[in-house]
Amino acid sequence: MAARLGVVSVVQAVIASLRTRIFSGELAPGTPLGEVDVAAHYEVARPTAKAALENLVASGLLTRNAHQSARVTRLSSADARDIYRTRAIIEAEAVRLLASTSRVPEAAREANAEITALSEASPIQIVDPDVRFHSALVQALGSSRTSAIYGQLSDEIRLCMTQVQDATLLNTCDIADEHARLLEKIAAGDQQGAAELLARHLENASDRLSAHLDSLAAGFQQA
Repeated sequence: MAARLGVVSVVQAVIASLRTRIFSGELAPGTPLGEVDVAAHYEVARPTAKAALENLVASGLLTRNAHQSARVTRLSSADARDIYRTRAIIEAEAVRLLASTSRVPEAAREANAEITALSEASPIQIVDPDVRFHSALVQALGSSRTSAIYGQLSDEIRLCMTQVQDATLLNTCDIADEHARLLEKIAAGDQQGAAELLARHLENASDRLSAHLDSLAAGFQQA
């Protein structure tokens, strides 16, 4: 049993490292990740590398076609719109429910305070607190099932946010201001206003990322 736990620990360590490298941009979209190369890089057994890659394929961070190495997922504009549309459905209902009792999650306030403090920092640095801000809205419902469903999107959501901020598509101060206004509407019990503001907030990010991805795709086709 102890040996098996050790193997699981190594797999999780490889997964964590690969996720960090993907979200930091070190492993760019389209980068191939073969089992042999991953095993060599981390000095682990090939089955360990395979298990880590399969986990990341399941989470959407890697894409693998039959008989080919896994690659870091290259989002299309359709992918981005679908991810944002799906999260908007969940988050909009979350803010309505929170506004119905004027309950503002303290974790959301804290995350937005971090974003505000990072106004002069690199845009990529706000990805983590931005993810935590939106997650806090869903987690505050106290529903394990809703949280689990949202959690299944978490890596793809972070991948979207990373690409938005890495391309500097949104201003940090604007993001913090919109978050603050959203929390104000929740505190005021404005269910419809909170849901509409959230929808606009996500739609703006979705539109900008989709246009950026279309531009990149056009460049790949011409290359």
